[in-house]
This record gives sequence, C-alpha cells and structure tokens, in this order.
Amino acid sequence: MGSGKSSVGRILSSLTGFALVDTDTLVVQEAGQSIPAIFKRHGEGHFRVLETKVLQSLVGRIGLIVATGGGVIISAQNRELLPQIGPVVWLDASPEHLYQRVKHSKRPLLQTADPRQTLEELYHQREPLYREAATIRIDSAALTHRQTAEAVLAHFQQQAQQQ
Repeated sequence: MGSGKSSVGRILSSLTGFALVDTDTLVVQEAGQSIPAIFKRHGEGHFRVLETKVLQSLVGRIGLIVATGGGVIISAQNRELLPQIGPVVWLDASPEHLYQRVKHSKRPLLQTADPRQTLEELYHQREPLYREAATIRIDSAALTHRQTAEAVLAHFQQQAQQQ
C-alpha cells in the first residue's frame, strides 16, 4: 500500500507497450461496487475472494503489466498464481515512507484509530510473504515513479542479456 504499484505500472506500460491491468479495477468491475463499499458491505474476506478470482483470470495471458493491491500477497493461493502470470516485482519502502504516501487517502484497511500503527503492522505481516514471492525487490523509497519503473526495466533487460 503506497509503494507506487499503479503509478509505476502505468510508466512501465508506456515504456514497454504492454497493457496495464490493475487488479483493484478488475475487482471493482467484477463486484459492481467500489472497494470501500465491498469492505463495508461484505468484508475483507469477500474482497480477497474476488481478488483471487481476478488473478485466476489473468493466468496464461501475455504482454501484461499487472498492478495488484498490497494485500494480494497474504493468500497462499495468490502467491502461487502470481508467478504464473509473470515475474513478481516487489516495490518496497519503509512503513514510514509508505505512511507518508497514503496518510491522506481513504484506504479501507487504514480506517482505524491509529493508521500509522496499522500500516506498520500490515508491513511486518506481509514483508516475509513479499520476500518469498518476489522475483526482484526494488527499494522505491528514494526513487520517483519513473526511476522505479526504469530500475525494474533495467533489471529485466540485464537478465535477458545474461541468458
């Protein structure tokens, strides 16, 4: 949450010509309601089921940049699906950096008495899962979205040259 997945995804899409797919957008289309409405009416569990359904629909498609929600990683099934879709890029930043980026947003999971503490707890719960699933990790804290996208692209170009 707040790492720049959607913004970096848009830039990567423009640099590569690959289509950008945002799983949150697909979930909203599937549910016919906003993410806050899904959380309010049906809870996080229902949202996660829809998220997995959307990921399943992306397996086997090529030429995509997929921007996911930050919590996609908590499901073991999703961690199995992600590498079937493509390389998994972890845009990492410290909890404090992430909080500074999202503190004025209305993220459903941060509608708590202490959103900073909530974000820190989510980070520490998810960090080992990202570490497990990621093909590469990019520290996006000190980078612009453009620099982050260029770092991702450079990694894969270098990897392709080595093969």
